[in-house]
Amino acid sequence: MADKREISEYYAELAKEVINDNDELEYLRGAEITIIYLESQHKKKSHKKIVFAECEKVQEKNKWAVPCDFTITIFVPNVERRNFTEEQKKIVLFHELLHIGVDFDGNWFIRPHDLEDFKLIIDKYGTDWAQARSKEESEG
Repeated sequence: MADKREISEYYAELAKEVINDNDELEYLRGAEITIIYLESQHKKKSHKKIVFAECEKVQEKNKWAVPCDFTITIFVPNVERRNFTEEQKKIVLFHELLHIGVDFDGNWFIRPHDLEDFKLIIDKYGTDWAQARSKEESEG
C-alpha cells in the first residue's frame, strides 16, 4: 500500500515554535525556503528501528507537484505508539530541522546525521528523551 501523506498545520505550528526557541536553528528564521510538514499513517522502520520522522529535499524536477524546498514527514503511528508529549514531538522536529543545511553560497541541502547532531540533542534533552514523560505526567 502506498504511503499517503497529508499536510499538517499542527506540526507546522510546532515547528515554528521550535525554530523560534532554538538558537541552533536561527538560520531558518526568515529563510527564503518553504518547508511543508506532513503526517503519514505508515509505520516506517529503517534497519529494524522505528522512524519517527524524516526530512527530505524536494528535487527541482518535482517542485511542480510538491511546491516547496523541503518536506518533514511525521510517522504518526510511531509517535503515537510512544505516546509522545508535545515537548517530545518538538524534539523530533528539532532533530529533523537540523538536517536542513545551507552553505556559504546560499545553497540549501540535507545535512546527514553526524555525532555533533546527536551530541546536541543529548546535551539539550538527555539520552532518554523518547522515553521521558512530562513533569506533570511523572507527578500525576
